[in-house]
Amino acid sequence: MMEEMGNAKCEMRNGFPEPGRLSSFILHPSSFSSAFTLFEVMLALGLLGLLTGAVYSITSAATGASQATMSEQASVRRMEAFLKVTRDAFLSLPREGRVQLRFSKSASGAPVPEIIFEEVSGVFGVPSLGGGSLILAARPRADGSRTMCLLLVPRDLSGSELERLKSGNSWIPLLPHVERVKWSFFANGEWKDEWLVENGRPLTARLEMENRDMGGSKIDVQFWIPPLVAAAAAPSPKPPNPPSP
Repeated sequence: MMEEMGNAKCEMRNGFPEPGRLSSFILHPSSFSSAFTLFEVMLALGLLGLLTGAVYSITSAATGASQATMSEQASVRRMEAFLKVTRDAFLSLPREGRVQLRFSKSASGAPVPEIIFEEVSGVFGVPSLGGGSLILAARPRADGSRTMCLLLVPRDLSGSELERLKSGNSWIPLLPHVERVKWSFFANGEWKDEWLVENGRPLTARLEMENRDMGGSKIDVQFWIPPLVAAAAAPSPKPPNPPSP
């Protein structure tokens, strides 16, 4: 017995035991001390899955927050650009320029406030109207909000032709997802919700609305309108001096 154990030790020093002597080779429990058990492997995989899930959640949250911030910043820039071009439109009204507020109806019957600019040029990026007019309207959307749109109306277009143009796809979208749009004009010490050309030129235009892309922020802005300045009366010619005697 002692001789067989000695031979087995000798064979282990040389590498693997000979095929014929496997029965005499004894494996001790200490031979498995450096290996992983099935439980340890499963535990490591579980911890790896939890760590991966946590990293994915953190990354997704950071990406979502970044996208939301970028979207909100884009909405703010879009709002600022819209208010700037609208303010410039009122400020650049020439002496013969006219502005009025009227209401039309959409296909669903909802009232649509429309600001109409007539006899103007160079407003909203349009170099010339060719004798026509521009309509700035808050048109309803399918999601319940509205879009501030611009429409160029050719000269002498009215009646059914005008309605056909307004119901078509010629509108230029400027600002989407606005709600509760309200225009009013200030003149003679009071605000008026309607303004016709016959009323002359108002002193100030006011726009109130909410922007869904900005978390429902309320917008309340006023646009100053240059008043008409009466032409100075031409001085009467000075009578000639009487001839001296």
